[in-house]
Amino acid sequence: MQSVEVEIFGRRFRLRSDDPERTKQIANEINDQIDALSKHYDNLDFTKLLLLICLQQQDEVLTLDAKNRALSSELERLNQMLSKIKI
Repeated sequence: MQSVEVEIFGRRFRLRSDDPERTKQIANEINDQIDALSKHYDNLDFTKLLLLICLQQQDEVLTLDAKNRALSSELERLNQMLSKIKI
């Protein structure tokens, strides 16, 4: 693991990561999200802004998981149809 320093909402964090560039990319994305949220909710502190981001991210994970399951089911159905067509 390598040490990497990231900045989120003006705060510096030193982290350890197997992929420092990816960690920086993720931190930059979080920073962009928190900057956007802070413009809409200027009365919220850092912790509450991060909580909002966590809630948004989890909502997206659940949505993508549901889509993934639906696509997997559709793929399985199509594979079954193809196996019946093959001679």
